[in-house]
Amino acid sequence: MKIFYLGPEGTNSDLAARKIFTNNDDFVAVASIEDIFEKVALSHSYYGVIPFENSYQGVINSSLNCLIDYDLKITKEYNFNVSHIFCSSNNELNPNDVKKITSHPQVFGQCNNWIRKNYPNAEKIVSTSTAEAAANAKDDSSMFCIANSHAVKIFGLHAHVADIQDRSDNKTRFLVIGKMIEDKGKTNKTSVMINIKDQPGSLMKILKPFAELDVNMTRIETRPSRNNIFLHTFFIDFEGFYEDENILELLDTLEGMSEEIRIIGSYESLN
Repeated sequence: MKIFYLGPEGTNSDLAARKIFTNNDDFVAVASIEDIFEKVALSHSYYGVIPFENSYQGVINSSLNCLIDYDLKITKEYNFNVSHIFCSSNNELNPNDVKKITSHPQVFGQCNNWIRKNYPNAEKIVSTSTAEAAANAKDDSSMFCIANSHAVKIFGLHAHVADIQDRSDNKTRFLVIGKMIEDKGKTNKTSVMINIKDQPGSLMKILKPFAELDVNMTRIETRPSRNNIFLHTFFIDFEGFYEDENILELLDTLEGMSEEIRIIGSYESLN
């Protein structure tokens, strides 16, 4: 199988993809989340791994928009424990040498307290990814970077301080996308997109069946419809598989009260 992920090699997306799939698969880095969807749409043997939601910074809008625009399904979810490492090409860390630190903007946000405490005067140099930051640090001994363990290994860097993220519970939810819904797993979730009229009480209307059928909702997000200004779009994740008896009843109820409902995925939660 070909597994497409948000590159370049050495990013958290790369590392997450290799934890989900086996080393026998063909891992292919692409430049954007949109590129992942375009590639996966070409073949039933292609899968994509997309970052969808960070516990610290919320939903990634480009991933959510692509789930709306492409007729693909979520086939698995994987919650990735984010661990940021302060590293460089130097054998030893001399704090007085730390004048420049490079990483992705989101990483700077997730390690802000540590940086302010230890190197408040260091220049922050923005990279397009942690992998690019690691590559720059490899070529320039005066450059320190924040990256993951996979990038440290790939680029031959030295890890000076591990787990410098501000929150120990920092996780990124990755989704696997493919052409169709797959078999039921041990623990399952279902994701739906619902369009209903933009009017008072619309949210209360669709929440009621979840309580009545004892279905645990794990995430809900709303935004104006991309196709009709008179509709509101709700994105809902909940526990259960789409073929379960109570989930079938829930989906039938929601269909009766909505302008449109689409199952984005019913999938195994791997951890």
